Amino acid sequence: MYENRLKLVEYGILLFLGIVILRLFQIQVLNHAKYSAEARDQHWSATKVSARRGDIRTADGFSVATTTVIYNLFVETQKITNKEAFSKNIAKLVNELDEKSVNEAISKNGRWIQLSSNILPEERKAILDSDLINKSALHFEETYKRYYPEGRMLSHVLGFVGKDKNSNETGYYGLEQFYDGDLKGQDGLYLLEKSAFDNPIIWGGENKVEASDGSTLVLTIDRNIQYLAEKEIKYGVERYGAKSGTVVIVEPNTGAVLAMANYPNYNMSSPNLEDSEIRNSSIGVVYEPGSVMKAITMSVAVDMGLVTPDTTMMDSGPKWYSGHKVDNWDGKHHGLETMTSVLQHSNNIGISWVGLKVGGKNLMEYFDLFGFGRKLGIDLDGEESGLIYPPRNLKDIEIVNAAFGQGIAVTPLQMTMAFAAIANGGKLMKPYVVDKIISSDKETTMEPVILDKPLTRKTSDIMTKMLTDAVSGGEEKYFVSKKYAVAGKTRTAQVPIPGGYDEYRTNATFVGYLPKYKNFVMLIRLEEPTSPSGYSSETAVPLWMKIGEEIANYYGLEPDILNN
Repeated sequence: MYENRLKLVEYGILLFLGIVILRLFQIQVLNHAKYSAEARDQHWSATKVSARRGDIRTADGFSVATTTVIYNLFVETQKITNKEAFSKNIAKLVNELDEKSVNEAISKNGRWIQLSSNILPEERKAILDSDLINKSALHFEETYKRYYPEGRMLSHVLGFVGKDKNSNETGYYGLEQFYDGDLKGQDGLYLLEKSAFDNPIIWGGENKVEASDGSTLVLTIDRNIQYLAEKEIKYGVERYGAKSGTVVIVEPNTGAVLAMANYPNYNMSSPNLEDSEIRNSSIGVVYEPGSVMKAITMSVAVDMGLVTPDTTMMDSGPKWYSGHKVDNWDGKHHGLETMTSVLQHSNNIGISWVGLKVGGKNLMEYFDLFGFGRKLGIDLDGEESGLIYPPRNLKDIEIVNAAFGQGIAVTPLQMTMAFAAIANGGKLMKPYVVDKIISSDKETTMEPVILDKPLTRKTSDIMTKMLTDAVSGGEEKYFVSKKYAVAGKTRTAQVPIPGGYDEYRTNATFVGYLPKYKNFVMLIRLEEPTSPSGYSSETAVPLWMKIGEEIANYYGLEPDILNN
């Protein structure tokens, strides 16, 4: 009996030891990482060391987005002897603080109270230099704030910086979002050993992981050309009573964007997220291109060898296609028309004839080569792809509508790059805004990328001549430059509405380049201009000519010898 009890005690001790061993194994081996982390959290305090967000600079070296130092202001309430006097004096030194709110904040329970997250360096210095405040009660935490030195300029290209759901700063829209990973860098960490009472140990350990600042972006944008574009598109919208306006200027041989401006623009330091003006209309708004598309359709026909500039067709009146009537924009008819005069008169009947010769499948395949119906891959957030028909056998009415720019949708950037392909010898270039990314240890330079080759060099040269003749002899001839020859195409298109088109509202576009120099291609688009008319020839064209001549002067281009 005694021996049984003894064995029972022995078994109990062994069982207890086994449980202890298993528990120790669980703690020290299986849950080692968990308890190590808990111990580290109890004995160490961690403070984030913010990385400085990288600058964004124009091609000519001006910062258009930078980061300034600001401070978070904390107060240790236990060290304040006279709360009323403290509240009054700190409110005198910090513009955004008022005596009542400070007094309420420091009267609440809590050892440390944050009073402000936006103390400027000069305010911090004034506080530290003042004899009114017990400085031992204050703590300043250095942080950063995004700053846009040029105000609203480039707002649609840059985007802005805001807080995400975890209150971390992140980029929204434009470059700030597209290159957020490069710009924001990597935050650091400051670790300090603390006591059981949560106080720093004077002779304790400390460790600091340095922050890695964000990279600097150097843009293809020329600040002077951008300033000019923004100034003139604002003038154009106001002068011609338009809802909005867009300017896109690119270097045709590389795809580099020299300027991109929309008006109205917005304040990047305090954007309204519900405001539609935040969207970059140059890349994020699609519209029916209208008559500007006639230049692309003609390019296709020339490239396929179906027409030459002197090929003729008969414009004797309206035509019917698939049960739908098609007429010229002004109701006028011109009899025997060459392909050049089709472009000069912006002849719907003539370009319909050309489109049918090309055929729906071929037309859509070429449209794709020109970059329509797909994203071009520009390094900005918010690009749309537009819409074209799939490459199949289309109905006659679908072909002719597409030939003069109806029933399909494009972005201003797509149309600009398509004309750039005509100007540069037939290459569709990938548009880009960032030329260089400069980090602490390397510099990366972007290289031009050819997306497709829709045209031959021969076709490019033929179309440049035809588009030059179209401008000098077309409806816009009274408003064109008297200093430079211009190759381009206008577009005055009625605004589509359910079941048809609004006969009173139009969108006006002109896109073109200087055929002698070909160092920039520019598109001007005005949404629903009203004064003196809704016609491109009286709104978009003179605006294009004004900007074009100023850019030419900026580049030092000698005027052409024209027969005026």
